[in-house]
Amino acid sequence: MHTIIKKAALAAALATVSSSAFAIDTRISVYANVDTTLAFQQEDGSALPDSITMNYLPEFKGTAGRPGGLEPWKLNTRIFTNDADKDIQVSLQNTLELVPTIGHIGAKPVPMTVSLHGIELTTASQNLSAKDLFDGAIEGVSKPLELAITQTTAGPLTTGSYEGMATIVMRHKP
Repeated sequence: MHTIIKKAALAAALATVSSSAFAIDTRISVYANVDTTLAFQQEDGSALPDSITMNYLPEFKGTAGRPGGLEPWKLNTRIFTNDADKDIQVSLQNTLELVPTIGHIGAKPVPMTVSLHGIELTTASQNLSAKDLFDGAIEGVSKPLELAITQTTAGPLTTGSYEGMATIVMRHKP
């Protein structure tokens, strides 16, 4: 009987050890960019996407053909603020260009255009009037503003993978 208890205890100990060998660690990186006075988000208040994939349209030849190139990407956004009386200055940190990362020899960088509410953004600050942005429909929330990223000059591209970073800088006008 004593032998049976020892074997049962040994089996229980081995089962405990073997089940812990299947434990996993899950790690999730969490970050937040907080500005208590100004936020640039999607129209519904959710965060802007961290990345986008642009669709490539092949060139169609002929009289009614299209030039081909990257299909424009568009998203409705809003500016959220605690001070709707101040104008907003907006610019790009750097000019956006898609650079070939993988592809055929001869692939060249692709100049891109970023616009907000029909205004082409550059590295120079441009003024968005608070009076035009904030219509009072929702306190501290701008009217919808279309954010668009387009290929500056439509046309076919060399096969490959391209990437770039659009950094939009916003601040209250001093």
